[in-house]
Amino acid sequence: LFFFDELSPGSCFFLPHGAHIYNKLVDFIKEEYRKRGYTEVVTPNVFHTKLWKTSGHYEHYKENMFMFETENQEFGLKPMNCPGHCVMFAHRTRSHREL
Repeated sequence: LFFFDELSPGSCFFLPHGAHIYNKLVDFIKEEYRKRGYTEVVTPNVFHTKLWKTSGHYEHYKENMFMFETENQEFGLKPMNCPGHCVMFAHRTRSHREL
């Protein structure tokens, strides 16, 4: 169904039957979202450490996060969605009715 490899630690390689099961589960989750009135959003997988510091994740989880530096700036692979969703929410002015 699947396997892991040291060339991509923590990442799952889904074989054909595993990919089929994975996709069926994703379809099930999406259908449940629709039934319950949720709408789906997608956020980036990598954020500048400024976001992780603002959210408090940097201080508490940095040791367990995948961090990397490029062009003299530090970035982190997201371990959770909440900070990205906060950026999305702050993207535009909101009405009190949306809160």
